[in-house]
Amino acid sequence: MPELPEVETVRRDLKKNIIGKTINSVDIYYRNIIKNVSPIEFSYSLIGQTFEDIKRKGKYLIMLLTDVTLVSHLRMEGKYFLKKDEPVVKHEHIVFNFTDGTSLRYHDVRKFGTMNLFKTKNLKLIFQEEPLNKVASDPFDEDLTVEKIYEVFRKLSRPIKSTLLDQTIISGLGNIYVDEVCFLSGIHPSTSTKSLSIEQVALLLDNSRIVLKKAIALGGTTIKSFSSHEISGRFQNELLVHTKEFCPTCNQTIIKIRVGGRGTYLCEHCQKKFEG
Repeated sequence: MPELPEVETVRRDLKKNIIGKTINSVDIYYRNIIKNVSPIEFSYSLIGQTFEDIKRKGKYLIMLLTDVTLVSHLRMEGKYFLKKDEPVVKHEHIVFNFTDGTSLRYHDVRKFGTMNLFKTKNLKLIFQEEPLNKVASDPFDEDLTVEKIYEVFRKLSRPIKSTLLDQTIISGLGNIYVDEVCFLSGIHPSTSTKSLSIEQVALLLDNSRIVLKKAIALGGTTIKSFSSHEISGRFQNELLVHTKEFCPTCNQTIIKIRVGGRGTYLCEHCQKKFEG
């Protein structure tokens, strides 16, 4: 699943390629991707609209057009491709045809991606509506302070990995990056969230920013199917623990366990489990 660095890479790539383009028509081949309006209203509302900016909240892309806002979530395998004079191929479910003859294709093998259309550009209002109303701040947001997160953490007994994956608490982190953050912080992913000290919470937040910033700089991580306009992430070359065999610190064997139903890589020697 694309995580924050992958979605940020897609955002930057789309912003470079489609800002200023005007939609001439919209072709819908799989209507279930569109969530809050009918396919007819979706298409009609976008005709004549020009892409002006693209923002991000957590793992959601927020596309600002002339009078409306399109919110897109890539889910497991969603991708966007800009094409010209090419026939629509299998798994291209939504096609935005531009007045210049090019088209933006939403490609999704699993069909899990979503699109919500809002007839406003007021982000304050949009953030109060589904699906963004439950999306928390991400590690780069100024309002996500150590003190604020610690107050939430100290009430939770579930494993810290499950907490870090909860998009209503901290957004943007997914399975790969949580493994890396826990490793850098020296914390066992099964550790009870409420057992962590404020210093450990600060360490987790700092390492989240470090890992995500580096991953963004490298275009995200490619393990299975991430790409954006033929971009493949290179952060997989920098992974320290996720999918690895030996710990880069102590050279002991990396183990794989399940935490909250998710496959989890860790070094039992370097990552300590705390109980609370």
